[in-house]
Order: sequence, then C-alpha cells, then structure tokens
Amino acid sequence: MTSTLDGHALAPVTEVAGASVPARWAHHPVVVAEAAHGGWDASHVWFDDDAFLVRLRWRERIDGVRPLAVDHAPTGVSVLAVGGADGASRLVLAAEAELSAVGGLGPVVRASMPRGTHATLSGVVPPDGLVVPAPCDRAPFDAWDWMCATEPPPVVPGEDRVTELTSADERAEAAACLAVAHPGGELPVGEPRSRWWGWRDDDGVVRGVAGASRRVPGRPWALGSIGTDPAWRGRGIAAAVTAAATRAGLAETSMVTLGVYAHNEAARRLYLRLGFDPAQEFESSRP
Repeated sequence: MTSTLDGHALAPVTEVAGASVPARWAHHPVVVAEAAHGGWDASHVWFDDDAFLVRLRWRERIDGVRPLAVDHAPTGVSVLAVGGADGASRLVLAAEAELSAVGGLGPVVRASMPRGTHATLSGVVPPDGLVVPAPCDRAPFDAWDWMCATEPPPVVPGEDRVTELTSADERAEAAACLAVAHPGGELPVGEPRSRWWGWRDDDGVVRGVAGASRRVPGRPWALGSIGTDPAWRGRGIAAAVTAAATRAGLAETSMVTLGVYAHNEAARRLYLRLGFDPAQEFESSRP
C-alpha cells in the first residue's frame, strides 16, 4: 500500500545520485521525509512507474545523533524502496545486474522494502549469472508500517493530563515508565534533541510516555517509544501522549512520522484515528 501527500511544505526530492526523480516519487512522503531527516548520501537510484529504490552509503552513529556526527563505514550500504513489491523486486534485480561488475548491490547492512518483496523474489529465477542479493534472498526479520501526519489531531480525552518532560528528573520519570511500559522502545530517553511527553495520574506519577526524535531542527519529527504502564492500559493514555507529541511536532515542522509493527493492530487503529496516514507497508532485513 502506498500513498502520496500533496500540499505539505517539505520540498520534493527532485534529484538523487545525479538522477532527476519523477514527481510520483519526488513527492512520496517516505522519500521526502527520510531524505530530509539526515540528508541522503546516495550512490545510486533506480525507479519506474511501480517502485523507487535508493542505495545509500552506510553511516554509523558515533554519538547518538544524525547527521552531524557520523562515520562512513568503509564497506556496506543500506537500501530503501517504496512502491509495490513486484516493482521493487524488478529494481533489485536491475540494480544487481547494473552493479555486477563491482560486486553487486551490496554488501547490504540493512534493507527496507515494500512488504512482499522478499516473497516475490523467492519465486523469481534470475537470469544466468545473476543471483538475488543478500539480504533480499531470505525472509525479513520484521514487518511494519511507515505512517505520517500533516494535520494536528483532534483533542482527545486525557490530553489535559499530559505535560512535556524537560528536566533531568522528569526525563528519569520517563525512563522509569518506559522500563515497564515499553522496554524495547527504539528511541532512548537520552537521545540528543529528543523531546518527551508524559501522562500523570492523580498522584502525579507518569503512567504513559511518547518521545519524538528531532535529529535535524525544522525537519520532520519521528515519534517513538510510545508506551503505557500495563496496569494503566485501556484508559486512552497512549492516545493522549501521542496527540500531544504530534501537535507539538506540527507546530514546528510540517510532518510527523512514526513506525508501527504490522501485528500491532490496536496501535495502528489509534494512529489512524489521530490522523496518521499509512504511507508505506515495509519489511526489513539485515544480513
């Protein structure tokens, strides 16, 4: 599933790796937002009417911040594709063929592809001398939806209990809540330039949190580590903190994004209700 968003203030991505990008992909929200997050260091791009594939030089985070402090790995790339699985599969094979003289598309450190790409490639017999590059030759390790909002959400019940957590003590409260609410959250409380919101009960205890990564000021926010204390779930806390964080983000920039695992239907319904658009269904792989 894909969609495009018109009318937001972010500039389209009209050129990648020296190639002019057609409007279909130049305005695609994933392409626009992900390029804006850190500035793509793209070596190659392939596209047709059905898909868009970009090969990016892999960059290691060295202090928790992108893109201001990164090291280029001497080997390794990441690849990102949007569009449909059939189209992405064709582009993967086209990329492998084009780069075969220099070792192919990889070594790929991480691949995020339209959902179903790996299944499609598993049924393809490549031309003689060509193989499906790793890690596209194996099952993905997760499936998730990339979602975005460009309009503030409606005010939801309980949002009046949400406050931004700014001090060191308040950040410690956020970390304590996350330890029970969402211990596997990918956004750490200590990440530089992140912001956090918490929902407090009648005793002032933080029972739910939402974080926002703001790696590049003025560019799209990415929400993460949204969680509610298990004993307090079912009270609209996640909706309240997500709405507050989204509203704050859209006061600063024109798009707020988040990722949600495909199996988490309850969270997906919540984000849809708050105005998030499922712009791309992804599956991700590592070697």
